[in-house]
Amino acid sequence: MSELRIREASPSDDDAVLGLMTEYMTWALATFEQTYGFAMGAAPEHTADALRAFRRPSGVVALAELDGSPAGVAALRLQTDGAVELKRMFVRPEHRGAHVGSAMLDWLLELSRDELRASVVRLDSNRFMRAAHRLYASRGFVERAPYDGSEIPADLQHLWRFYELRLRVAS
Repeated sequence: MSELRIREASPSDDDAVLGLMTEYMTWALATFEQTYGFAMGAAPEHTADALRAFRRPSGVVALAELDGSPAGVAALRLQTDGAVELKRMFVRPEHRGAHVGSAMLDWLLELSRDELRASVVRLDSNRFMRAAHRLYASRGFVERAPYDGSEIPADLQHLWRFYELRLRVAS
């Protein structure tokens, strides 16, 4: 039986985290171009500098390990209104179906509510990411209008779905 572990990534995990995020963006940009017939023009590579936006105190990076090997990644970024934004959630194709994504999302939602004290989690997801949409809906996320702070350019927002989940924060 496989052992799944979700934990906060530390700087010593940068190679694994950056590799997973670059793998995600390479896949997402290629699928975007194949789906819509034009390229976004973004670079898929992530750098250690780019991770700063997702590290404490401004965020959290989650690393999923399956049998000790990197299987998935996701990040939270604090927003100016106190909400958190879920970013770069990715599970390697060979680990899909093993509940890595759902375990990582549940871990991040619990951390958002209990530790970060956020009352809202937001995210954007391209329309072709249907499996992700099913996961988000299963956790109670509802579709909403684009939100301030989203990195999606206004002229491309019609190709994305925007979601929000209200959390019940314990007092």
